[in-house]
Amino acid sequence: MTTGSDQNHNEPELNLPALPPVIFGVPVFVGALIHIFIWRSEIIGGMTGVVIGVVLVLAGILLIAWAWRTMIAHGEHPEPGEPTETLVMTGPFKRTRNPIYSGFLLIAAGIAIAFNAMAMLISVFFGVAALTALVIRREEAYLARKFGEAYTKYERNTGRWI
Repeated sequence: MTTGSDQNHNEPELNLPALPPVIFGVPVFVGALIHIFIWRSEIIGGMTGVVIGVVLVLAGILLIAWAWRTMIAHGEHPEPGEPTETLVMTGPFKRTRNPIYSGFLLIAAGIAIAFNAMAMLISVFFGVAALTALVIRREEAYLARKFGEAYTKYERNTGRWI
């Protein structure tokens, strides 16, 4: 039999090496620097690229806002350092386990396309890899410990990304 204090001591923890936007943003920032100073390969020039980029940025912002509203409606705080009390599986979480991180991807890819910066666009994938390795896998393990079979079933039925 466990007491309340034992339960709190045995509560799963999520230890992240840094905030997710930083982990994702550093490779993207490096890609932007590479574009500025080293390699200026293009993606889509002119207004076409700007329009596509702006649409992706807006889609990313809207996806993040929708995810935040959905989490708050379920009594969850979107801050990754806060303990998770409810497994949110509605709204954008019905289609992707990581709508906020998918929003990061859309925003960064949109900025890269709008600025016609191939190095930055390539670096987005390094940001995705870093986020997956350093954050998402830890979050998934945390949620599996916290919610057990409910999370495992959700994980099997819902994609990690967009």
